[in-house]
Parts: sequence; C-alpha cells; structure tokens
Amino acid sequence: MNIRTLAFLAIASCAALWIADSAPAQDNTVTITNFKFEPKTLTVPAGATVTWENKEGAHTVTADKGQFKSPNLRAGEKFSFTFTKPGAYAYHCAFHGSSGGGNMAGSIIVAPPKKR
Repeated sequence: MNIRTLAFLAIASCAALWIADSAPAQDNTVTITNFKFEPKTLTVPAGATVTWENKEGAHTVTADKGQFKSPNLRAGEKFSFTFTKPGAYAYHCAFHGSSGGGNMAGSIIVAPPKKR
C-alpha cells in the first residue's frame, strides 16, 4: 500500500467511528389526525422539543397537569414544547378528550439525559 491509500483508510476509519458514535436524529413529531395523537406515547430525552402537527379539524394539546397548553390548532398548524425535566406528561385535546387518558389523549415520557 502506498501512503495515499493508508491516509485514505485512516481518515475513512475515523469518519466511520465518528458517525457510529453520533446518535441518530429522532423525530419528535406527534401527528394529530382522525381524532387521535400518533404516536399515542412518545419517549424523548430531557431537553427535547416535541412538535404536534394538526392534519385536520380543530384541536388543542393540553397537559393534564397544566405544564403546557396550545392555542386552538386548525388544520396545518403546529405547536411545540421543550421538555426539560424527566417524567411522564399526560395530555389531551380539550375539545375531544379528557384528563386521565379519556378519548383523544396521549403522553410524553421524558427520560433523563444519558451520561457520557
């Protein structure tokens, strides 16, 4: 092998290790459609921002314990909230659901940050 080939292999190996160590991007989007939240439960790390995207009708995203509340969302509108503390956050649509998981409801599970 010549020096160029060795240099190329060294750089490629370092790049592969760097890519392997990088966490894959997570889609933190909840879709509002057919009178439900999809996914119904989403797990994210602390510090993550979750975006709810309304595909149809009029809905809200209202935390059962008041931590967040969207305005009324029409089709095509979005609402985002950043979760800084680990825990379980139940929410519902104020029009079509209720606290405690009734009808149109979901939850966000916020995991503690991973230690490196």
